[in-house]
Amino acid sequence: MRVTDVSFIITREDEHDVLLVHDVDIGIRSVLRRVLQGLVPVRCVRWLQTPIPPKSIPWDFCNIIEPDPQRRLRLNITPHGLENIHPADLADIVEELAPDDRETILESIDSEVAAETLSEVEPRIQAQIVEALDPEKAAEILEEMAPDQAADLLAEVKEETSEEILEEMSPEPKTEVEELLEFGEHTAGGLMNPEYVAISMEARVADALDAVREGEQLIEGQNTLFLLDHEQRLAGVVPLARLLLALPETPVSDLRSPDLIHVGAKEKKARVVELFDKYNLLVLPVVDASAKLLGVVTADDVISILRQS
Repeated sequence: MRVTDVSFIITREDEHDVLLVHDVDIGIRSVLRRVLQGLVPVRCVRWLQTPIPPKSIPWDFCNIIEPDPQRRLRLNITPHGLENIHPADLADIVEELAPDDRETILESIDSEVAAETLSEVEPRIQAQIVEALDPEKAAEILEEMAPDQAADLLAEVKEETSEEILEEMSPEPKTEVEELLEFGEHTAGGLMNPEYVAISMEARVADALDAVREGEQLIEGQNTLFLLDHEQRLAGVVPLARLLLALPETPVSDLRSPDLIHVGAKEKKARVVELFDKYNLLVLPVVDASAKLLGVVTADDVISILRQS
């Protein structure tokens, strides 16, 4: 926002007057005052301003975007206020900013918040931001993203930039992202998240709940536990809600859903969307030619596809 005027207040602290910023005006009321200042008597300016409602923002809700760290004078305002904004709302703000300001915000806030925000940004702008960031900082942010989101983003940037960022990433997330990049962008393998919660078919409910606790960060986007046989092949799925209603010693195999809907890694994304719609799915497991579980496509992935189409 372009600020047209600043309002101050004087308070008394420790027997001294203290001048504080109260709010900033972003409307035409203050523009009128500034244009007529010195040309028209003050009382006339105030009379002309009367029918124009003020349009101001309290200083507590303001933050300074400073893209140039070399400037001698800058306001030392912490980014905590930005970090408390919902990532989707912060993404809207980022999309409206100039390129330098976008980078400044993502560099100044916590990497996890930056990752959540970047995930909500329009893909074209995502690529622009990542290409402008220092490779080390970009890698730090991408490591906090879901592997499938990071892979999708790197697929949109220049190959040279993608390689530089991958070089800066830690071994484990780097390997996951590189494996996803090998799949076609428009396939189930390219859409899937290789992180999921899975246990043996032989396990009991108590074991399943322990596995869920260990993978609690995945539960927000996935509501399903996957069952594997002794050869690590997909053998069933169990909705998490069923675990909460079962006794600890109940075999998880007794709770699995009767239908086991899955797709191969090379399946086209149009088919993936079709299956979600037909069976009202929230997650869809992706397997290789030997039926071994590779990853999971979630409803969020499908919503992203539909938004881009």
